[in-house]
Amino acid sequence: MTIEKGAAWGAVGVTPHECVVAKDEAATASAVQHGATHVWLESGDILRALGLTVATGALKVGEPCRLLPCDVLIVQLDDAAPVFAVSSVVIGSWRKPQMWVTTGGFLGALNVAPRAHVNDGLIDALEFAGTIPLRQLLLMRRRMRHGDHLPHPLLTMHRAAQGKWPTSPHGAKSSAVIIDGKQRGRAAQVTIKVRPDAFLLCVPMQET
Repeated sequence: MTIEKGAAWGAVGVTPHECVVAKDEAATASAVQHGATHVWLESGDILRALGLTVATGALKVGEPCRLLPCDVLIVQLDDAAPVFAVSSVVIGSWRKPQMWVTTGGFLGALNVAPRAHVNDGLIDALEFAGTIPLRQLLLMRRRMRHGDHLPHPLLTMHRAAQGKWPTSPHGAKSSAVIIDGKQRGRAAQVTIKVRPDAFLLCVPMQET
């Protein structure tokens, strides 16, 4: 079950033998797409969202750990086969952003979606309106570091179990797409669905 307000999240257990060590979120997504159920993540925005250090240390099978259920995003670019994402989908360039989608709310040091949680069963998608002047864009990014960039007339936050880009029925030109920090080419249409409770993130007890 996804996290509920006021309820404890996750459980105490032990790191299982089948736990997969993933160096980053792209590796985590690939592992989960290929059937992994437990992942030990070494770096990424999910850890930042959980208030953890960048690295969780070395995996120790059989040692006590926190088992935290996490969602994944199922992402389809145009008519290509769907791929998994565990953290983010970035559409557009840095200078001309279109939409930023996150599970835990963070893109690097930017708190893009302050209400997001990696196990709430929702997509948090920040949509940018048109071409934003560079000065405005820099100001937005500065405020994103503190998560106080909303409300803003040029920004719209979408929260739902699924989403798409472009949101306008008139469509848009193809844009670059980055999934979990990795370039995925360009797409004219991106559809995203959430799969709740897709895997368990194993976190050492001393880090919680």
